[in-house]
Amino acid sequence: MRRPAVPDRVDVEAAGCVVVRPGPGGPEVLLVRRPASAVRPADWSWPKGKLDSGEHPAVAAVRETAEETGVRVHLGVPLPERRYEVTGGLTKRVRYWLARPAGAADPDVFEPADSAEITETAWVPRAEAAERLTWPADVELLDAALPSDEGPEPTWPLVVLRHAKAVKRSDWSDGEAVRPLLDTGHDQAWKLAPLLACYDLQALVTSPWARCVQTVLPAAELTGLAVAEEPALTEAAFRAEPKAATDVVAALLAAGRAVVVCSHGPVLPSLQAVVAERAPDRALAREVTRKLDKAALVVAHLRGHGATARIVGVERHAF
Repeated sequence: MRRPAVPDRVDVEAAGCVVVRPGPGGPEVLLVRRPASAVRPADWSWPKGKLDSGEHPAVAAVRETAEETGVRVHLGVPLPERRYEVTGGLTKRVRYWLARPAGAADPDVFEPADSAEITETAWVPRAEAAERLTWPADVELLDAALPSDEGPEPTWPLVVLRHAKAVKRSDWSDGEAVRPLLDTGHDQAWKLAPLLACYDLQALVTSPWARCVQTVLPAAELTGLAVAEEPALTEAAFRAEPKAATDVVAALLAAGRAVVVCSHGPVLPSLQAVVAERAPDRALAREVTRKLDKAALVVAHLRGHGATARIVGVERHAF
C-alpha cells in the first residue's frame, strides 16, 4: 500500500521509534497493529504518535513508544523522516530514531496505555517484519535501521552542550564563576532534561561554573546521574591550558562512555573539534563543529571506543 507524494510543508508533527532487540534467530523489531478507522485501513507499522504542545520530537518518540507498547526505550541514531498526506489534505511529518529497550522490565509484557488505539504488539524477526509492514515507506525505514540480518552494531552518544542563557556579564558584579542563569535559562535547562534522558547516558560532566552546573542539574534530577565538575572546562582554565579541556573529551572517547559535556562558548569549538576527528567524512565533521548557541547541543553517535571509535550519526537540537 503506497501513500501519495506530498509537498514540503508540514501541518502535523509526529515521532516514533524503530525498536530493535537481539532475538534467538537474529534481530527482532517492535511492531504495532492499528485498527481500521473511517479514513484509513488497519495496518502494521512502527510505534509513533503526534507531539504534545511544545514537546521535543525525540521526547515524543520515547513517550509514544512507551504509551503504545509499554516498552521504555533509549534512543540511538536518527533515521530518515517520513512525510505523507493525511485527512483534510494535511501533510504529516514523522521523525524516527533507532532505539533499544531500556531498563530491566520484561520487554515481552506489552501494556499499551490505550488498547483501543493499538490492537496488537509483537516482536518480529527482520524478514517477517518486511512482510508484515503495511506501508512500503515503513519497509524502507526497516532497511535503513537494519541493513543486514545481523542487526545494528551498538552505538553510544557523546553530547556536547552549551550552557543555557545566563545573566549578562555587564549586569553582573560578582565573579564569573558564580554568574547564574536567567529565568529563561532555567526554563531552557528544564526543557533540556527530558531530551537528555532519552539517551542511555552514564555521566554528566560540566564546567563547575554556576551557569553550566545549573544547566545540567534538571537532567541530573531526572536521570539520577551525579554531576561531575571538571575544572579544565571553565573559560579561565581553557585560556591557561587549552589542552587540558580537550584531554577531557579525548579521555571520554577513549573510554567509550555515554556522556554529556557542558561548557562555555569559547571552549566548545575545541571540544567539538576533538569529537569531529572521529567523523568518517567532512559532512558529519561539519555537523559536529557547527557553532552551538545557548542551550544547544550536538549528539555524536559513536561506534567503538578508543582509536577505533567512529561517528555513525549526528543530531543537533536547540531550545
